Amino acid sequence: MEIALRMAFCALLGGPYSVVVAGDQETHWLIENCDALARRRQDIQPARRDAIREALRACRDANHDRNRLVHDAWGTGPDGAPAQLKSLRHSYQVAGREWSAEQIRVAAAAIADAQFSLLAAVEDALGPGSLQVAEQLLIRHAAGNGD
Repeated sequence: MEIALRMAFCALLGGPYSVVVAGDQETHWLIENCDALARRRQDIQPARRDAIREALRACRDANHDRNRLVHDAWGTGPDGAPAQLKSLRHSYQVAGREWSAEQIRVAAAAIADAQFSLLAAVEDALGPGSLQVAEQLLIRHAAGNGD
């Protein structure tokens, strides 16, 4: 989902330096700043702006579930018991909830659906060329040729 969010951010902000700004930003930052850009872009029709923002809400929800899954897994030992974390002076128990295989599949599908919806909404609002430009900027940046 981060790649889709970076593409959306670059398309919404525009310009060759958008990829530098998006750089190593985390998912939450990308969601919030894509939303801010979408809200303020007056050249996007209201219905299309709303579609982008709805897709970003889906990204926000999917990211929340993904984070919960990762942190719950991190806080649970192999036998389902709370994980033990030790420092020099203290020992801490960190407990996460168990996730079924079906719940994991649902979370993964939500991520896939959210990123697809976001890219479709951005493409609908700004045109297919906007995502192609963003993709090329990201590829050049990743290869070290975009700085």
